[in-house]
Amino acid sequence: MNPTSRFEAAAQRVLQGDESRQAASLLEGVVLDDYLGDERLEELVYMLSMYAPGAGAPYCGPKELREVVERALSALRHPSEEREHGCGRQ
Repeated sequence: MNPTSRFEAAAQRVLQGDESRQAASLLEGVVLDDYLGDERLEELVYMLSMYAPGAGAPYCGPKELREVVERALSALRHPSEEREHGCGRQ
């Protein structure tokens, strides 16, 4: 399954540099509406829940979120190329 247009739009907003909590919340809403329970997006759901720009550890910042958004897009576009990536979870 390819990413929905809503997911693409919300993800691109983050990837193009919108570091606001509002942009992250929009993406989180799309993920929960369109991909609830999809294991390919577990890391993204976790990162979105921990997103707090400028707060530092243990929270996730804009750079880390963009990296995970890129991996999520790749996982949805290329489901046969399942990859293991850590996201800072212990």
